[in-house]
Amino acid sequence: MRCSPRPLTYVVKLLLFLSLISFGGVLDREKAREIALEKVKEEFGNRVRVESASIILREPIRYKKLERVEISVREGTPRGAVHIYLLTEKGARRISVLLDLRWRCDVLVAAEDIERGERVYPWQVALERVYMKRCPIQGVENPEELVNYVALRPIPKGEILKKSFLKREPLVRRGEEVNVIFRKGNLEISFTGEVLDNGFLGDVVRVRSANTGKILRGRVVSEGSVLVK
Repeated sequence: MRCSPRPLTYVVKLLLFLSLISFGGVLDREKAREIALEKVKEEFGNRVRVESASIILREPIRYKKLERVEISVREGTPRGAVHIYLLTEKGARRISVLLDLRWRCDVLVAAEDIERGERVYPWQVALERVYMKRCPIQGVENPEELVNYVALRPIPKGEILKKSFLKREPLVRRGEEVNVIFRKGNLEISFTGEVLDNGFLGDVVRVRSANTGKILRGRVVSEGSVLVK
């Protein structure tokens, strides 16, 4: 009968931890670090990585019982701690492991150079998963919504897009001439019109036909284009 290595490793770690609690032992820097890392993994899984762990421990401590392990980490912040509570012959002790953390962030990154004042399009960015001290506030969850924004400064290829780099601007502006697309079944007709409202992607706006003067309602589908059905 073959045993899967992963469950076996878990069982060994569990037995080790139980033996620490029940029968005592010696806590040194390496063991304190191992306990802290296990506690972080138990609490946050792979959403966080420990960059470094500092243990305030001059010399190993012989203890009778490991009473409990407490974690003091707020998700999304770069620092935290794990506290190990021991019962020794001289009484209770607390050993703290100070942590530098990196959090998993799904971020939009420029896939090409974007010039200042240029409207940002979905194909100009890529979604990447990185580990950072703090996840940036990007303000845009769906890349399709990027067409509602222009760059306030040059954004070089590979740089993470931040909310402060972008300014929200409508795709059509009141008084502008736009391309009106009338679509019904297999029939599609295009003509020019004057838009009467500011509109972002997906907004319903009014347009006045340049040919008939009739006011229609349509949905903004791209920069300078309104779809009427």
